[in-house]
Amino acid sequence: MEQFKGQPRLPKFAVPKRYDVRLKPDLVACKFGGSVDIDLDIVADTKFIVLNAAELSINAGAVSFAHGGPSKVFKPSKAETFEGDGILVLEFGEMLPIGSGVLVIEFEGILNDKMKGFYRSTYEHNGEKKNMAVTQFEPVDARRCFPCWDEPACKATFKITLDGVPSELVALSNMPIQEEKLNGHLKTVSYVETPIMSTYLVAIVVGLFDYVEDHTSDGVKVRVYCQVGKADQGKFALHFAVKTLEWCTEYV
Repeated sequence: MEQFKGQPRLPKFAVPKRYDVRLKPDLVACKFGGSVDIDLDIVADTKFIVLNAAELSINAGAVSFAHGGPSKVFKPSKAETFEGDGILVLEFGEMLPIGSGVLVIEFEGILNDKMKGFYRSTYEHNGEKKNMAVTQFEPVDARRCFPCWDEPACKATFKITLDGVPSELVALSNMPIQEEKLNGHLKTVSYVETPIMSTYLVAIVVGLFDYVEDHTSDGVKVRVYCQVGKADQGKFALHFAVKTLEWCTEYV
C-alpha cells in the first residue's frame, strides 16, 4: 500500500461510471453517515482499488466489490486511508477480474467548519441560531463527503439520496426531486440522476429557506433560494439569472 503514498494522481486501474450516494446529515450533532455504490470498470490487472477520501471514517467491514452483478463478491484484505494524500487504498487478496463491477463503501464524516467538503453553516430564525448543511467541492473536496475519484477528468453520473432530513427543512441538490417519502417528522429525498459530470459539481444543501421564482422566455423555471424572511433580497439575482440564461441560450 505504501507505493501509493505521495502520488499526485490516482492510478488508472479503475474507471468510475456512476455513483449512487446516500447521505444522512445530523444537523444537531454536526455529523453525517452515508454509503456509496460506485459502478466502475476494472481496466487493468490489479489487486488494488485506489480512490480519494479525506476526513471520513470508513467502515472497512462493509466494503465490497461485486463483479458481474452478485455472481462474485470480493472483500478487501486491507483498507487504509492516507490523509496526507487524501486517498483510500483497498487491497484485495487476488487479482480483480477485468470488466464491470460495483464498489460499495459505508462511511461517516463530520459537518466541518472549514467551508469545504460537506460543512456546517448557520443562520438565525425567530432569534434562534440554526445549523444548515452545505457543500463546496471545488476543486477537490468531494472526497470529504464521500469516497470518489475526485479528479475533474473522472466524470460520471450521480444519483443522490438524502435520508433523515427534518420534514420542515428544504433539501436541494443538482437535479429535481424524483421522490420524497415522509416518515414521521423526517423525510427521505431522492433526486433525478445527473448528466455525466465531474465530482466537484455535485451540490447538496439542507436548511430552512424561502425562494423567489421566475421563468425564462422559453419556459425554464429559475429559482433563487434565500434565508427565511429575506426573499426580496433574491430578486436582483433572480432577474439577472433569468436574463443570463436567456442570453446564453440564444448565443449557443
